[in-house]
Amino acid sequence: MSGENALGSDHRTRQARVGDELRRDTRDRLLKAAEQEFAAHGYAAATVTRLAAAARVSVQTLYSAWGSKRALLRGYMERALPGGLSSPEEASERFTAEMAPAQRLVELADLVAEVAGRASLGWRLYRDAAAVDPRIAEDWNELQLLRHRLIDQIISAIPEGALTAGLTRKAAIDTAWAIASPESYELLVSRLGYTLDEFRGWLRQALLRALLA
Repeated sequence: MSGENALGSDHRTRQARVGDELRRDTRDRLLKAAEQEFAAHGYAAATVTRLAAAARVSVQTLYSAWGSKRALLRGYMERALPGGLSSPEEASERFTAEMAPAQRLVELADLVAEVAGRASLGWRLYRDAAAVDPRIAEDWNELQLLRHRLIDQIISAIPEGALTAGLTRKAAIDTAWAIASPESYELLVSRLGYTLDEFRGWLRQALLRALLA
């Protein structure tokens, strides 16, 4: 009898694993469909009907998997951010205590450029959607403040004596936050046609000149 129970338990475990894999696959297909739909139509004009059709699922399945179009946008952005600006704890692994101030700023520029290459569409979507959806405006503000906390953590490790004369640490953090921003990427890359490498080089020089003595 105990053997039968064990076999039944193992069967249910396999079923649970298969169910988990199917749910992950569904969420992943919806994320990919969202990226295409948002890029083609923007957030406001994107429809859950087209999103579901592109992912080959029902609208009901879309809501079961994600809950809302807004949650899909957040999921898309979170996928773009890991390895970079997803959390101060994760990104801080790239910045050791022994890192020289100039190298710290160069690494920050590289990090921002690296993330911008993946997240630029999400940044534009959030900015545009925030103008019409108060809840997305809250999400966008949260992401911006998260970026500020990360830069605070990175810049606070630079000794005040290494900063430009008269520049307080708070001003240095705010300055870095403004320079290494989605808005800078939008202006230089999307509007003026900078390549990602050119944007990275500009970021490095702008941060070094603005912050260090």
